[in-house]
Amino acid sequence: MRLARMFIGLLAFLVAAPVSAGEVVDGIAAVVNRDIILLSEVAETFEMVKGEALRGTPAGEKEAAEAELRGDILEGLIANKLMEQAMDSAGMDVSDADIEAAVADVARQNSLTVENLYAELAKQGMEVSEYRSELAKQLRQYKFMNLEIRGRVKIADEDVVNYYNQMTADVTPDMAWRLQMILLAYPATATEDDRSQVDSEADALLGEIIAGKEFGEVARARSDDPVGRESGGEAGVVKADELSPLFASELSKVDVGTPVRVNTPGGIYLLRVAEEVDRAKKPLNEVREQITRVLYDDAMERELGIWTEEERRRAHIEILL
Repeated sequence: MRLARMFIGLLAFLVAAPVSAGEVVDGIAAVVNRDIILLSEVAETFEMVKGEALRGTPAGEKEAAEAELRGDILEGLIANKLMEQAMDSAGMDVSDADIEAAVADVARQNSLTVENLYAELAKQGMEVSEYRSELAKQLRQYKFMNLEIRGRVKIADEDVVNYYNQMTADVTPDMAWRLQMILLAYPATATEDDRSQVDSEADALLGEIIAGKEFGEVARARSDDPVGRESGGEAGVVKADELSPLFASELSKVDVGTPVRVNTPGGIYLLRVAEEVDRAKKPLNEVREQITRVLYDDAMERELGIWTEEERRRAHIEILL
């Protein structure tokens, strides 16, 4: 559960910034259908977030910024209230087993036992019952998001590719070769016949690759380089000036994808540039999951906003702040 990792830090922050009842003259900030939002709820949230939210605000703009922040907080509380009402109407709830599993997950994510987790919370002044109650609210919202909002979100492969292209558009290219290599080594005490046999085998294997046999298949079957044999001949991503001059020279004479034979005193190498790679960019397949997660989270937030606006239009809401 991705949200579980945030619970300790969030609740620790909530406890760290208490507001005493004496600081707030309570009243009603808003009415949402048959429920109310108190001024104290707005004030408590304001006290929690104002330090970060208003950091760097010029003195002359502070009053207006505080008023805007209170308005944003109230809108968030209204959205939460609408969600709570929708969950109540749907009979959505969480079981004790769900809470126990979530507590265990939070503890595990923070490298704690459940007992140590509760001990840490106690140091911050939070009762176990209070923590479990807050956790239940979060789980209920998580369940609601899964049932009501997740189905609205679709991330197409085209969206991922477009995001990747935008993300990498301004990156200065650093082109290199994805190199493949097969080594046919001469025996340590090779005779002329031994060398001739290796030479003939190299020509035969080169012919197979040119005819269309997979380079990796040939490498796994025959290469004398154990690492290359294991990887199917993959020798990494390199630039021409990072190779021996002999290798670089021979490879630069042929097109990408064309294998070449290179003779050396120790044996014969079959080399091929499988593709040109921009080392300044991580390949799409390496960042696809990360990009999908970003797009998914953005889409979930957007769809939740749309759902909230739909609910607002159907609800009776009075703002009294």
